[in-house]
Amino acid sequence: MAGWFGEQGFETHIPYTPAIGSDMCNRLTIERNKITDAANEDWGCGAVSAGYVRDTEISGNEVSHVNYSGICVGWGWTPLESGMRNNRITGNTVTDYARQLYDAGGIYTLSNQPGSVISGNTISMPHPAPYATNSRAFCIYFDEATDGYTVSDNKMPQESFGYNRPGKNLKIIK
Repeated sequence: MAGWFGEQGFETHIPYTPAIGSDMCNRLTIERNKITDAANEDWGCGAVSAGYVRDTEISGNEVSHVNYSGICVGWGWTPLESGMRNNRITGNTVTDYARQLYDAGGIYTLSNQPGSVISGNTISMPHPAPYATNSRAFCIYFDEATDGYTVSDNKMPQESFGYNRPGKNLKIIK
């Protein structure tokens, strides 16, 4: 887990706007890792999770055998700007995810993140989860209020995007 996910009593539908920009986790790099069998004790965790972050690069990772989402970036469930921006999810391979829970994605995003990119990733279809309470699992899932991403050149067995109230600045280039 990287970035900030709030503290007790923090209302996630209100933008996190630290008084000093450097108070937000920034310029993180998560690259060239092999992550497998993650989140076996807490099925709701992603293999790579980055909450309130900006200028973060997640690239060249291999993620597999995950009970929820493979790579998660963003937090807050808000269309308003909250300091998250310029995040890059590139060149990753995500397979065999959503093994126990849905409302998931091989790549999963939340909230407004202007200038961010999802590109060059290879993502399998979600695993048929035995405990899922809904059918919301996708290769790439833009959960509540995702905005500001440009999405291109990702390899998936079929086009599988999920949307939950996306913003008008979400660009998918086919």
